[in-house]
Amino acid sequence: MPRVTSKDVAREAGVSQTTVSFVLNGKDEHGLSAETRRRVLETANRLGYVPSGAGRALRKGRSNVVLCVVPDFPVAEAMEQFKLALGRSLGEAGYTCVFLHHDGTATPLAELWQHVQPAVVVAFGSLSAADAQSLQRAEIPLLDGVFTPDGSGLTGLNQENIGRLQIEHLAALGHTHIGYAALDDPRERPFCLPRLEGATQACRDLGLPAPHVVTMRYSRASARDAVAEWTQGSTPVTAVAAFNDLIALAVLASCRTQHIDIPNDLALIGVDDLPVSSLAVPALTTIGMDLTTAAGNLTAGILTAVGAPAPAAPRGHAAGDILALIQRETT
Repeated sequence: MPRVTSKDVAREAGVSQTTVSFVLNGKDEHGLSAETRRRVLETANRLGYVPSGAGRALRKGRSNVVLCVVPDFPVAEAMEQFKLALGRSLGEAGYTCVFLHHDGTATPLAELWQHVQPAVVVAFGSLSAADAQSLQRAEIPLLDGVFTPDGSGLTGLNQENIGRLQIEHLAALGHTHIGYAALDDPRERPFCLPRLEGATQACRDLGLPAPHVVTMRYSRASARDAVAEWTQGSTPVTAVAAFNDLIALAVLASCRTQHIDIPNDLALIGVDDLPVSSLAVPALTTIGMDLTTAAGNLTAGILTAVGAPAPAAPRGHAAGDILALIQRETT
């Protein structure tokens, strides 16, 4: 079935195509009667007319698309929840959020700008200098490095503060020798390294030894070796801060098989507050993140970049409220 055009609407309504354009674009300065407007709108609705996005972008010089370039991040629930929240937030502001997963080996991004004509590009990682320059030449705003340490102000999510909160909680419970469970996955370095740096700096500030870092994988054998290294050395640790909940749950399972009591022998804290974390036995203490507020902060930055009014800040959500300690049974 051929696509309905504005010409079809004009013919059916008995008006000119210019009149249809004026009505559908909400232009009131051309002396059109209320009856004409009503007839055009009813006809467009009856025929199922949908304005051309490409044509609208051509008239405005840009589309209402926000193109988010996502690097080779592993699939994780927290990231997927953030993307959903960002899509909702931008949708409420009248923009369409499109995610492009790009590992740097596909078609050069400069070719994409020409076809999509985005209102703004949001890079979750860091774009190459060539891609950033191509956007500048095309006069397309860029918010770069959203999930890099330098870009934390765009969302309010500071990864170093996550590691700091973990250590401060464990230290407040009297732990002085603390382990850190890092993840052996280069795709997670933008998140893991800053969290570890925050944990290390917190130990330094509190006068504690640097955390005993063990790099793990998502495997039973890796968790077993890590727990053995933490608990069987000359100075065993009494608590572990894990990079995320999945790593923490692996440690928890390994402790059970090695008859290490959590939290009496070894306290444990994760990050992400996954639903399964509250179902573990014992239930996992973790750091939760308000991803809705983080997405709202990024939306405000995006709207500022395109010169649109920023949405009102959610009530009761200060920047410091994005991270929250959720204490359960493992500490």
